Amino acid sequence: MDIKQLRYFAAVVAEGGFSGAAAKLHLSQPSLSKSIRTLEEQIGFQLLERTTKRVDLTESGRVFYERALLILAEMDIFEKEVNEVKVAGSGEVRLGMIESVKNWIPGILGWYRQEYPDMHVVLKEVLGRNDIEHALRDYAVHVCLTNEFIDEPDIVTVPLYKENLVLVMNANHPLANRPTVKLKDIEKEPFIITSKGFQTRANITKAFEEAGIKMNVCYDADRFETILTLVESGIGLSIIPRNYIGEIVPETLRIHELDSPSLERTVYLAYIKNRYRPPAIEALLDRMRGVE
Repeated sequence: MDIKQLRYFAAVVAEGGFSGAAAKLHLSQPSLSKSIRTLEEQIGFQLLERTTKRVDLTESGRVFYERALLILAEMDIFEKEVNEVKVAGSGEVRLGMIESVKNWIPGILGWYRQEYPDMHVVLKEVLGRNDIEHALRDYAVHVCLTNEFIDEPDIVTVPLYKENLVLVMNANHPLANRPTVKLKDIEKEPFIITSKGFQTRANITKAFEEAGIKMNVCYDADRFETILTLVESGIGLSIIPRNYIGEIVPETLRIHELDSPSLERTVYLAYIKNRYRPPAIEALLDRMRGVE
């Protein structure tokens, strides 16, 4: 019995028959049938009930199938980790990130370039919790900078720093030069917000709910870059991370701090627990975590 036989068997079960599995595996149906018969002979019991229309698992086959899936899952991880060693050997680190870290990450990468000049860094924008989890588990990124705490047993989430979400508006807006602006002052203003599923939207929505007022949402956008362009054009107001804007505020914009605990959040570093990472990649994690 070998891994190939287990893959063939799992494919037959998944496809509900030999013809579909053979096409998916790019095998002839007779070759696939022979492989499954050989597997049954080797283990000493029948795995499949064969009919003219489809195949079904026998009682013993169900137990075998469950075990086979576990073995195949472990093998997939092993193959990915072997490939990961190859990638690390070529000197590449893949970093997932949210938009608001664009003014924080250069300091880290400047240090990394000096310490590890041969390492190639790939920056990938990863937005939304599901995308982050998939990117980490599927080896699309080694680590991810996110504004979401990910409570999963296989993922480590380390707090890095706090950031505030601030109100942004066109410099010529009637509220622009007020010393203070409150959420109730913008209740009827056309509002631009990040798309559904993003943590920023959840923070903003919660702040308005806590203040007992509604948002006049007129525009949804995925990127802060797009939001700022719309705000600068005078189309509406928005709330985005202060760190995204940078130290120097453009003359076309005005920003206001808002008094809401929901508009302060944490930026986290997320990575897979107990996964092998080459020393050069571990050094990058340590630097971001502030470990000397």
